[in-house]
Amino acid sequence: MKKIMMGAACLLLAGLTAASLTACSLFTASSQPEESYPSDVASLTGGQGSAESWLAAQDTPSTYERRLYEEALADGYTGTFYEFLAEYGLASEDDTAYVSRALCSVVTIETAFSVGGGRVISDGSGVIYRLDKAAGEAYIVTNYHVIANATTSGGISFGGQYVQTHGSTTDWNTITVTLCGGEQITSSRGDGTVTLMGGNNTNSDLAVLRVSDEALSGSDALAAEYADAVVGEQAYAIGNAEGEGISVTRGVVSVLSEQITISAADEWTQISFDALRTDAAINQGNSGGGLFNERGELLGIVTARLESVGTASVDGFGYAIPAADVNAVLAQLGCGSVAAAQQQAQTAAQRVLLDHTAAAQRAANSVVTVVGSEGEGSGVIYDLDKAAGEAYIVTNYHVVYAGDAPSGISSQITVYFYGDRAERNPVTAAYVGGVMEEDIAVLHIEDSSVLAASDAQEAVAADSSSLTVGEDVYAVGNAGGEGLSVTAGIVSVPGEYINVASSDNTSTLTMFGIRTDAAINHGNSGGGLFNEMGELIGIVNARSDEENIVAFGYAIPANRALLIAQNVIDNAQYSQGAVRASLGGVTVYAYRSHALYYEQTGKIYSEEQVALRSVTSGSAAAKMGLDVGDTLLSARVERGGQTVLSAAITRDDRLGELLYGVRLGDTLHLSVSRRGEVREYSYTFSSVSDFTEIL
Repeated sequence: MKKIMMGAACLLLAGLTAASLTACSLFTASSQPEESYPSDVASLTGGQGSAESWLAAQDTPSTYERRLYEEALADGYTGTFYEFLAEYGLASEDDTAYVSRALCSVVTIETAFSVGGGRVISDGSGVIYRLDKAAGEAYIVTNYHVIANATTSGGISFGGQYVQTHGSTTDWNTITVTLCGGEQITSSRGDGTVTLMGGNNTNSDLAVLRVSDEALSGSDALAAEYADAVVGEQAYAIGNAEGEGISVTRGVVSVLSEQITISAADEWTQISFDALRTDAAINQGNSGGGLFNERGELLGIVTARLESVGTASVDGFGYAIPAADVNAVLAQLGCGSVAAAQQQAQTAAQRVLLDHTAAAQRAANSVVTVVGSEGEGSGVIYDLDKAAGEAYIVTNYHVVYAGDAPSGISSQITVYFYGDRAERNPVTAAYVGGVMEEDIAVLHIEDSSVLAASDAQEAVAADSSSLTVGEDVYAVGNAGGEGLSVTAGIVSVPGEYINVASSDNTSTLTMFGIRTDAAINHGNSGGGLFNEMGELIGIVNARSDEENIVAFGYAIPANRALLIAQNVIDNAQYSQGAVRASLGGVTVYAYRSHALYYEQTGKIYSEEQVALRSVTSGSAAAKMGLDVGDTLLSARVERGGQTVLSAAITRDDRLGELLYGVRLGDTLHLSVSRRGEVREYSYTFSSVSDFTEIL
C-alpha cells in the first residue's frame, strides 16, 4: 500500500506526451482567457439544450435508486429525485441526494492570527443555519476553538512561584469562509464581511458568525434543518477534514448523550458538556462541521474525537454537540435557532430493496490475492474465460515490483482466488506489462484448472465519473496479508489529487484518486473498490499513514485504470508498458474550478476550465488547428465511423486519460472554445510516430 504525501501545492501530471502536461495555475486572472465553463458553452450553443439538460447528461446515475429514477424519467415521470424517493418508498434506501443537500449547508473556515511576530493559521468548518440569499446574509454556527487562538499572557506569582497564565483571542487578522460551490469570502477583522456575533467557551464550545457578501446570492448554499438523533441510525460527518476541503464520512449514532471533557480554546482550561457519539471518522478540521442523518438533517455540531484510552489508540469515538443543545446556546447568544426539519411521510407502501450481501459477494469473487517476491497485494479479474481457465488481472504496479530483479518485476507471481483462505491452490500468473507512473499492471493466467473450478467472476465496471458523494462502496482485498476480506464505507470525495511515492521510491507521482472512508490496509493494494451493486469503480492503491489521520483511503478511478489495462493488453506484442497517442508538445492548465448543485437529480457536479498553455509548432495538436488559449470542452474518439470514447473535458487530465484509448487509425475530435466561439478540430493517428511508449 502506497503512502499518501499530503499537501501538494503544484501538481505535475502524466502528460499528453511523456512529461508535458502540467496543472499548476501560474497564470494571473488577467492572463486567463475569458471563456465559459463547458456547461455554459453547451447551454449557450444549444449543444445540450439548456444548462439543466447538460448537467443531467454529464453522469449516468450510479446508485441503484438513481438508475430506477432514470428509468422512471424515460417512462415519463416528471418529479424530482427527492419526490421519486418519497413516492416509491425509497427515501431511506438512497442517502446521496440528501447528503448532497447537507453538503450545501457546510462551509470551510480558515482563520489567520498574528502570534509572537509570526502567523498562525487554523482550519475548521461551520454550518449555515440561517440564510437570506436576497440580502446576501448568512448565520454560521461553528466551534469556538475554530475562530479563537490560544495565547499566553504573562503570569502571576502564586505561593512564591511564577505561574504562566493562559487565554485565548478571537482577534483574527483574516478569516476565509468557503462555500460548497467553491466561492471564497475573505474578511479582515472589523470590515463587516464576517462578524463574530458571540461565542461560548466555558461550557459549550460554540460560536456564531454572520457573513454579509454578495457571493451568497448566486451560490448553491442552503440552510440546515435539524432533527433529534436516534441510537443506531446512520450518521454522516461533513467537514474540512485535515484542512483538505469538505469531505464526508459515515457511521452510526453510538450514544445519544455522554459527558466529555475537552481542552478549551486556550488549550489549558478543561470544559465538560454532554455530547452524542458516532463512529463516523472524525479528523482535525472537522471541528465545527455537521453531523447529519440519512435525510440530510443536522444532528449536531462536530467538536472532538477520542484518540486513545490509556496507551491504546482507538478509532470510532467522534463527538458532536446535539442540535437541541446548539439551539439552547444560540438562544442565549440572541442569534436565532436552527429550524426543525419538516419530515414527510412516505406515500407508497411498496419498497424496492437491493441485496447488498449478494452485491458484496459478486465483488469478492472478482478479486484475487497476488503474492510477489517482495510482498502481497490484491488484483481484480478484468477479462475471464473460465472454461479455458484464462484470465487477465489488473493490479497495482507496486504490488508486483521487485527492486532486486533485473526487470524490476517479480520473477514469480502467485495468485489465489476468493474462498481459498488456506491458500492451498496457488496459480502462477505471468506479467503482461504495466505503467509505473500510473501504478497499473496487468497479469495473465492461462490453462488453469483451479480457475476453471473456482467461483471466480469477471468484474463488471461502472462509470467511475458518475460517482456521488455519500454512496455506498465496498473495498475488497488482501487486507494485512490475511486473505481477502470486505470492508464497507462511502465515497468521501469523488476525486482529488494525491502524491504517492513511485514503486522504486525515486520520484513522487501525482495521481487522481477516489477517496473513501472504507477501511483500507496494507495488502488491499491492487484490489477493488466497488459500488453498492458490486460494480468496479476503482483500483485501490493508497491510504494515508499520517499520524492522527483516519479513513483516508484511495482508489484509481476504474475509467482510467481499465483504459490503461486494455492498452497494455492490446500492445503486449510491442511493449511491456502502454502505447499512448500523443498530441506532441502540448501543455494545459486548469483554473476556476467550481461545483454545481442540480436539485432535479440531487447531485453535485464538479467542473473546471482547462486551457492550452502551449502548442509546439509541427505537432499533432498544431496540425489539428489548436492554439494557445483554447479552452477544451469535449473529446470524442472515432473508430471505423463509430464513436468508441467520449467525455466532457471538465478536469485537467481527462484528455490525457482518453488518449490511452486511442488506437492506430483512430480519429480524435476536440471541441474547443476560442474567444467565445465553439469550434471542432480533428486528427487521425495514422502513424506509429503518433504514439509514445509509457513505462
